[in-house]
Order: sequence, then structure tokens, then C-alpha cells
Amino acid sequence: MKRAGASGHLIALGCVIVWGSTFVVSKSLTEILLPVQLMLLRFTLAYCALWIIHPKWYFRWREEWRFLLMALFANTLYCWAENTALTLTQASNVSILVATSPIITALVMAVLPGGERLGRRRASGFAIAFAGVILVVLNGSGSLRLRPTGDLLALLAAASWAVYGMLLRRWSGEYDSVLITRKLMFYGILTVTPLVIAAGEPIDFASLLTLENGAKLCFLGFVGSALCYLGWSTAVKKIGVLKANLYIYMVPLVTLLVSAVFMRERVTLMGASGMLLVIFGMVLGTVQGKKE
Repeated sequence: MKRAGASGHLIALGCVIVWGSTFVVSKSLTEILLPVQLMLLRFTLAYCALWIIHPKWYFRWREEWRFLLMALFANTLYCWAENTALTLTQASNVSILVATSPIITALVMAVLPGGERLGRRRASGFAIAFAGVILVVLNGSGSLRLRPTGDLLALLAAASWAVYGMLLRRWSGEYDSVLITRKLMFYGILTVTPLVIAAGEPIDFASLLTLENGAKLCFLGFVGSALCYLGWSTAVKKIGVLKANLYIYMVPLVTLLVSAVFMRERVTLMGASGMLLVIFGMVLGTVQGKKE
């Protein structure tokens, strides 16, 4: 049991390390693609890869709505809300507000019958880690400016991921993780295609044929979407949605480190202090006391 828990934590950590780096990669590709176009290509690549891994047909009319619902929250609504928020408010606002997903999950789970209880020690860990996220995102850049429309969309993205986590917790025990992830990508393709058509702009495939852009797209599709969504499903099975979602706090930390290494962005004392708080809060949040 302990070995399964340890592997669940390692898988969740691996997922957020990749997701933290995908922000930098996605930012470069949105210079030649619309966000919805990038979403469509990512889901398509991931779906093809998952068919190779799990080439078994599964379709039940009475159950497909489950996969559609998870895909709407995990893929389409989450990605659309986050990407749109980035165009309407500061990136720092989006990073902080999206990081409220673990808090939203914990609050909802606390009132649901049979849900995982937060506990005093874990609640303290959540609060400390979130304070660290704010310092990491600001990184000495100054204060935040509220922009209601974009900020509300960022909160919508956080709530969407929280809902997906709870749906996944409910149904992950009934299906294979690869099947769930493949279905998510399939319904992600179906639901994002109308958005691509509505945008009315053709996909610039010529710009994607370069080695650099092709490698970036493959990384986002095969690793960021297929592998990490599969890993996240496995992690939720092993350690539960609350502990898994706690790792979401590390996404801004990883993004800051990747930006510092590859884009030579400066890490201030505020950012470094935030990193320590995130790590400390996560350790505190995952180690429960005897009474809890």
C-alpha cells in the first residue's frame, strides 16, 4: 500500500513538472497558431498515440456521457477558459487564480458525503503552498491588477479542473486509465472542433513542419496530453484527488524555473521564498496526523 502511494506521488509530481514546462512551449506555438487550434492538434496527437497503446474498441451508449462530461471539464472548458483569460488579464492573475483549484476541490469535497476530509494539518499545508504560489508568480514584479472578466475566466478554469478531479475520482475505478484518457481526447476533439471552425482561420501547417515547431507540438501532444493525463488518472487512483491536486501548486514553480533556465528570466528573493513555501506546504499537506 505504501509503495502504491509513493508511486502515486511520483507520478503526480512528474505530471506537474511537464505541465509547468508546457506553458513556455505553448506560448511559443501560439505565435503561429490560435489557442483553439493548438488544443485541437494536441488532442488529435494524443488520441492517435493512445489508440496505439490501447487499440480496443469500447462504446456504451449509457456510459459515453461520463467521458463526454469529463472531457468538457478537463479539456475543452479548462483550456478555453485559461487561454481566453490570458488575453483579458495579466498572466500573473491567471497563474494564481488557476492555482486555486486544489482549494476549490478541498472545499467541495468537504461537504460531499463520503468525500475526503481536509484535516487541520492538510488545510495548513494548502494555505502555505498557495501563499508560496503567489510569491512565485509575482517574483518581485509588483502588485496584481484586477480585471474582472479575465479573472473570472481564470477561476472558471480552476473550478473546471476541480470538477474533473471529482468526476475522475468517482469513475476511475470502473475503467482502465488508458481508456479514460483516450476517451477524454476523443471528446476533446469533438467539442473543440466547433470553436476552431468558428474562429474562421486556417491552421498554418507549413510553419509546423520545421523541426523545432514539430518537436514542440509532439511534446505537447504525446507527453503533455497523452502521457500526463494518463499519469494523472493513475495518480488519482493511487493517492486520491485531494493529494494529487495539491501538486498543482508546483506548476507555477516549474514554469518559473524553466523560464529562468531557457528564457533567462530572473528569479528574485521573493520567487525563491515562494518556492520554499510551496515545497513546505506540499509536504505538510500530504503528511497527515494520526487523528486525521
